[in-house]
Amino acid sequence: MERLRKNISFLFCWSALIGFTVAVVLVLNVPTTFGQAKKALVDLNSASEKELEALPGVGAATAKKITANRPYKSVDELSKAGFSAKKIEALKPLVTVGAAPPTPKPAEAPAKSTPVVVPATKTKPAVEKPSGPAVKLTPGQKVNINTASKEQLDALPGIGPVKAQAIIDGRPYQKPEDIMKVKGIKQGEFNKIKDLITVK
Repeated sequence: MERLRKNISFLFCWSALIGFTVAVVLVLNVPTTFGQAKKALVDLNSASEKELEALPGVGAATAKKITANRPYKSVDELSKAGFSAKKIEALKPLVTVGAAPPTPKPAEAPAKSTPVVVPATKTKPAVEKPSGPAVKLTPGQKVNINTASKEQLDALPGIGPVKAQAIIDGRPYQKPEDIMKVKGIKQGEFNKIKDLITVK
């Protein structure tokens, strides 16, 4: 009888020890898995160029394009930086989109208000007369967005001095549609100027 008790207590101790060991192994493995998942996510709106370069298929030039086209509202907006749908799908598990930094908006507001406040009656005709007719009055003439001067770009419909400078800063362009990567130029503005611009 005593032997039976000893055997039962021995079996009980062993099963408790095995159960405890299994529980410890499971608990230790869970946080490492989640930790790796969290570490892997790169924020498209706040990551440095070096962090972006660490992503598969992203080099130094592509990382610059990503930062130039910030802020992003979703990962799909990587198309603004020239990513194909296939590449975007491959990057989705590795990246996230955090809150956009508030700095670009205030910088753009004064730039837009400056031309409205500064032009007096003398300045406005002086800027519009030489550059405007030169582009608009010549039928068939196209403005090369890769080589045109700020004045030539400014003369395009809907493009002011601020957007003209932004177009120059965003060079080079592979195709005319790439001009929509410039902040403030969307489909509507592009439709007005698409027949007046070229990249060759």
